[in-house]
Amino acid sequence: MANDQQSLESFPWNIWAPHGDRLRFHSAEGRPGRLISGRLLPGTDLLGGIIAMARTHEIRAAWVNAFGSLARAAFSPGLRLSAKDPDRVERRPNVALEGPIEMWSGSGRLGIPDSGEPCLHFHGLVVSPEGRLFGGHFFPDGNIVYATFEVHIQEILGVEFRLEHDAAVELPLIEPREIK
Repeated sequence: MANDQQSLESFPWNIWAPHGDRLRFHSAEGRPGRLISGRLLPGTDLLGGIIAMARTHEIRAAWVNAFGSLARAAFSPGLRLSAKDPDRVERRPNVALEGPIEMWSGSGRLGIPDSGEPCLHFHGLVVSPEGRLFGGHFFPDGNIVYATFEVHIQEILGVEFRLEHDAAVELPLIEPREIK
């Protein structure tokens, strides 16, 4: 999703309501594969670099852990009730920070399906040059590596992650599927 479209993302507020005694989830069973450890170099887009690293090693599904420094960061710091419609929730507009910025912890789920676009759901905790802590949902094109960014990609075998439309949330979300 492009940075200028993030504020348009909204979904119903009442989807969280308890569902009786039912515990609801989607899951797929996989097994650990290779562990790729690398470093993104200065000037690299954070999410684009993670996807490129995974593609280089032919990773299709993975858990990602990363930390390092950014020259600038742009991320959404969470959700809020919509001012236009109290029955909907929307993503908060991006916070844009100029660096140097440290990301103390970043993690996400990565899917590069056989068909369709790669998807990376990535969240992180950063500290501004003034020492203020921020966290949120990071999007492609806006988070540029400053000096270094350490990336660890844990491959998950037997699982595919792909974006699929969720009717209740009214958005495409990453769904796990077992593959043989």
